[in-house]
Amino acid sequence: MALNDLFDIATRYGGRLALAIADELPGGRMFGSAFVFDLEKLTQLRRFRVRYERSGTRAAISRDDRFCIIGCYDTYGLGAYCTESGEEIWRRRDLKAVQSVVASEVEDWVFCVRQGAAAHLVDTISGKTIDTFSGLKDTFTSPFDRSVFLASKTLELHSPLGHKITTLKRTNTLGLECVFSPSEFLIAEPDCVRCYDIKTLELLWTLAAQAADRYTRAIYIETEGIFSVQNGSWISLDARTGTIRRTANLVTELGYVSGFCLRGKAVLATNLQMLSLETGSVLADLATPELIARDPKARIDRLKELAAGSRSLHELEQYMTAEGFDNNDITRVLLMKQMNDRNGS
Repeated sequence: MALNDLFDIATRYGGRLALAIADELPGGRMFGSAFVFDLEKLTQLRRFRVRYERSGTRAAISRDDRFCIIGCYDTYGLGAYCTESGEEIWRRRDLKAVQSVVASEVEDWVFCVRQGAAAHLVDTISGKTIDTFSGLKDTFTSPFDRSVFLASKTLELHSPLGHKITTLKRTNTLGLECVFSPSEFLIAEPDCVRCYDIKTLELLWTLAAQAADRYTRAIYIETEGIFSVQNGSWISLDARTGTIRRTANLVTELGYVSGFCLRGKAVLATNLQMLSLETGSVLADLATPELIARDPKARIDRLKELAAGSRSLHELEQYMTAEGFDNNDITRVLLMKQMNDRNGS
């Protein structure tokens, strides 16, 4: 059952964990509740309190899933938490006005991009600044090697960071996405998608936006060797030739801060539904009874859905007990189930 409350999501391309952050209290700006999920077992592992200010792309998970790094715009700067215990490991209160937090998939560093101030490259483990970058607007890292795109007025490809390979012009000053495959990189700007060979820098193909649609998101699906870009629908293209393989429409909106996972095959939406980029369908719903309880409408809808299902009374009671529903909800659903069965007979 889809939640109405929305979370800010952080994932890694090939990571096992997902992080979902919500305001601890409605309208709260000082603290957030961080929920850690296992994407292999599709279970919630733990919850802990964090300093956070929604909404924004101010959360990331370290390359080894050991830490989550979370930024605040106003008072509390940038901090790191242990994903196992929820303990705060370090905090940089001096790094205020955090706009985005991007962690490397292969190295122990995180980019902290700030409004009106230099971006800091920060060591994930110690919290110390490694380097600073002026005028930086965004960063994009490769999950396959040490390649990094630095986005400012131009686009700089580095491999590794600090060794500039080339500079590319932007087609406009609006948002963009840069995505890597093992042998190509793709730049998705609102009006056009460009794909290059990562070694020769040859422009392989382009794809212009149609009518009023604009490209907004992009990802590489490793198992199929394709890029998938959002342009109303999700369009999947052969990474080397740009040939369109398929299109898919997601069954629900992704929300503002969603996260790709399963090496590009899926995306975790802000309502905690995992959606397939192959078919558009829901692969899993990570909303637990605890999270549903935060959302009254979703809670009622979920109870009605369970009562209308095909499970017997005994099977339903066993399922709800195993899923952690409280006794009142279990009793309520069993009564609803009995009424439904009587009315249907």
